[in-house]
Amino acid sequence: MHVENGVPEANIQLALVIHGGAVKDLTRTDVYEAGAGEPNANAELVAALLDYGVSIEVCGQSAAAQGVSANDLLPGVEMALSAMTAHALLQQDGYTLNPF
Repeated sequence: MHVENGVPEANIQLALVIHGGAVKDLTRTDVYEAGAGEPNANAELVAALLDYGVSIEVCGQSAAAQGVSANDLLPGVEMALSAMTAHALLQQDGYTLNPF
């Protein structure tokens, strides 16, 4: 949408902070399949987002509550101490929060 309206792609940097039960959607296919009984349909999308330079961080507190470790995450997905910490650090780096 932004590129179509004249914003250079190089000027767009996105970061996702995932928390709650959604952290399971960012686990490796073998981990996801062990819990859900089916392959992780999100793995391809996550890989594509990472290829475009999107930073993806998982709330460490939510991960702990869901029994998810940093080693369980899809390649390229990072574990933050908490979603609150991730948001604060991203804002220090110039990101803005877009809660929709």
